[in-house]
Amino acid sequence: MTSNWLDVALTQLGKTYPSSGAFVAFVMNESSIRADGQTGEWSTALLDLVYDVYELNSVENTRPGDLLFWGIPEQPYSVAIYVGGGHFVSVDENSKRVKMQTLNQNWYPSFTGTVL
Repeated sequence: MTSNWLDVALTQLGKTYPSSGAFVAFVMNESSIRADGQTGEWSTALLDLVYDVYELNSVENTRPGDLLFWGIPEQPYSVAIYVGGGHFVSVDENSKRVKMQTLNQNWYPSFTGTVL
């Protein structure tokens, strides 16, 4: 599942984005990966991102390149890109900078979305 969108995500480390949705939408659109939704473009809105993934899965079935979501499918509040090995890339809520982060019990996603 690893593809160039992981490379694009990693080049964004340290850059500032207004939200986690804006970061993920930028990465996916820059990588020319078509969203599963109607327009083919990835939206910055978290709910749209849920609808744009190919398939929703449990966190246990996450593969590198999948999107991690926090919240419920009808009301997500954060999104990240899973890198593998328990690490993900996302916008830090406080600094608004893209950071490599580690999954932990205090900040564990609720579900994942398969991109391809």
